[in-house]
Amino acid sequence: MLYLKRITHFNEFIRCQVSDEIMMYGDFYYEDDEDGLIVSAKYYHDLKKKRKEDSFDYTTLNNATSQKEYQDELKKAEQELFESSILDRKVFGQDSQNYEREVNS
Repeated sequence: MLYLKRITHFNEFIRCQVSDEIMMYGDFYYEDDEDGLIVSAKYYHDLKKKRKEDSFDYTTLNNATSQKEYQDELKKAEQELFESSILDRKVFGQDSQNYEREVNS
């Protein structure tokens, strides 16, 4: 699972293992607890955005005849994307002993 962290010491420098860029004070990064992989949060989100743009089907938006219809189709497509991927996301704390008690209260 990826955990979001931030560099809080001014003399700490961490290298992103994916993009090979150096991160410094104030930068956010993700660290994987399984293998210790460190990836810049900016690079991660840019990669995620590019993947979504590449996999999006633009044919429904191209068939819109007006600005309002285009906006409605875009909003509908965005909702479908979120709905299809929401259950695939890992939730921090789901494995804790108190999770069932917290959810049901």
